[in-house]
Amino acid sequence: MTPRRAGPQDAAVLARLNAHVQGWHAAHYPESFYPAPDPAALTAHFADRLADPAVTAFLVGDPAVGYALCSLQAREQSLFSPAVRRLMIEHVAVAPEARRQGLGRALLRAARGLARDLHVDEILLDTWEANHAAHDFFRAEGFSPRRMLFRATP
Repeated sequence: MTPRRAGPQDAAVLARLNAHVQGWHAAHYPESFYPAPDPAALTAHFADRLADPAVTAFLVGDPAVGYALCSLQAREQSLFSPAVRRLMIEHVAVAPEARRQGLGRALLRAARGLARDLHVDEILLDTWEANHAAHDFFRAEGFSPRRMLFRATP
């Protein structure tokens, strides 16, 4: 199945698809995530993101059962590092009932195509430590860990 680009009219679809992702995060990291954000506010959030020219979202399925939200990031050269253009995959999610059908792979393939079109230097994605199934999937798709964040409380 080929993903399609999401448009402003798809903000509510992204909000709906985000529910299981948000629930997983809230269950594993309740200090960092609310279990059920206000649906209207969530739809408005995705509408704002989709209005940003640096953001591209892809949907897969009819009706949609998965999405990827990507943003183009550019960092200028500095004293410490060279300039870099990257595509950040901020979200990639497939509804639990639709997994293991190649939809996540199709979403990452669409993101890689976007990265080539944008002439980026690298593609990054962010994942939480407890999401071992996602880590295995990302590794199988050619991603490897780049850095780690450590956390402590006062």
